[in-house]
Amino acid sequence: MRRIQYRLLTIIIFIGVIGMITPIIYTKSLALNQAKDTIVEKLRSHSKIFILYSNSSEKDTFQKMTEEYSIASKLRVTLIATDGTVIGESSLPIHQLSQMDNHLSRPEIIDAKDEEEGYASRYSNTLKTEFIYFAKQVDQNQFGFKYIRVAQSLKSVENLASKYREFYYLIIAFIIFVIIMAWFLLKSWLTDPILELTKAASDISQGDLKRRVAIRTGVIEIDELADNMNKMTIALERGYTGIKRMEKVRSEFLGNVTHELKTPISSISGYIETLLEGALNDESVNVGFLERSLENAHRLEELVTDLVEISRIETGELKMNFEYFNVFDILKNLTKDAKQRNSNKKIKIDLDTPDKRLFIYGDKNRLDQVIANLLSNALRYTDEGYIKVKVSRRDNEIVFSIIDTGIGITPKALKRIFERFYRTDKARDRQKGGTGLGLSIAKHIIEAHGSKIFVDTVEGKGSTFSFGVTTINPEQ
Repeated sequence: MRRIQYRLLTIIIFIGVIGMITPIIYTKSLALNQAKDTIVEKLRSHSKIFILYSNSSEKDTFQKMTEEYSIASKLRVTLIATDGTVIGESSLPIHQLSQMDNHLSRPEIIDAKDEEEGYASRYSNTLKTEFIYFAKQVDQNQFGFKYIRVAQSLKSVENLASKYREFYYLIIAFIIFVIIMAWFLLKSWLTDPILELTKAASDISQGDLKRRVAIRTGVIEIDELADNMNKMTIALERGYTGIKRMEKVRSEFLGNVTHELKTPISSISGYIETLLEGALNDESVNVGFLERSLENAHRLEELVTDLVEISRIETGELKMNFEYFNVFDILKNLTKDAKQRNSNKKIKIDLDTPDKRLFIYGDKNRLDQVIANLLSNALRYTDEGYIKVKVSRRDNEIVFSIIDTGIGITPKALKRIFERFYRTDKARDRQKGGTGLGLSIAKHIIEAHGSKIFVDTVEGKGSTFSFGVTTINPEQ
């Protein structure tokens, strides 16, 4: 495979050759055409002058008239009769006129017959050279001949074209100079930077993520490519660091999952083994063991459900079904369920809404899940006081706040409460229950609604979790 610099050199040379040939051909052709046009005008003028000359000439034959005028004008002059017979030819002696072909078929004579004037350029078999001919039709009764034809050799035109050769040589020299300069400029601005970029890409592909490209050519595209490669390398470096961090998180996650699954499974196994060893018939403990086994089974089911949710969120499979609906009934039912589940008489649970028309645009089931999770957390970590679900309006949003007078959250723990499986020290008491995934799931669901969960907490006094959902229906 050839390197790009050699390909570019080939292209430059090719363009240069075309650049040399094209102007030479064009200039020569232009010069010839201009010269021919000038000669035609000259011959037209001489044809008119010859007509005037023939009226005043003292020569007694047409042959002598053509010879005399030819000597004076240095042109070939031919007089032709109506039938095409040549009756005067300045370039031949009179005794050879009878040997000349009939001239009615000559292109310039044909044109002159139809248009009164005509001209043509062709090779003369008589004089063995190329001529430009101009013919003019006249009144034979008045002048004694039907057509006056004057001609000039193209040797003069070819001589004119040869004068352009020095100009051609200058063009060639200039183009060669341009090719050399273009090659050095392209090498400096293009091929050398590309080679540097290629080397950098090779280093990066081999794992050198610290590699950077330091080139400034002044060519916008090349400089942007170098900048983008540096940005890409920085992104790769960060991505690699992120992958390493994710590997650590995954390892911790697997450890947490193993621990969370092992705990209820071990409890269930222990209770069942005890029952099988004889406690099944012991009425003082058998029902209690079965109830605790059932609690751990429910806990295990809840954990698996939350793990599935987290998995769907992280793989992008969690689909949201947005609709415009009234959230009041959901709040009412969730509050009622919380009251029924609450066995602590020291806790009061209330719902505070501005009215019953609370229309929002969101996923009904997912928002139900979020509020249920937040209510469950409030119940889990509140020993006395109250839990309130408060709803308020703000601009084009309805704001939901779950307020409790529970144990609160420390500033250190507040930074990590949305992490998977994270629990505060007090929350590690297994009697409090929960999977440690609820807040993480809630965070992702609310972010999918274009919002964010805010936490306001004071350790030992309680917490407020709040988020907003739009009231604007984009489908209307």
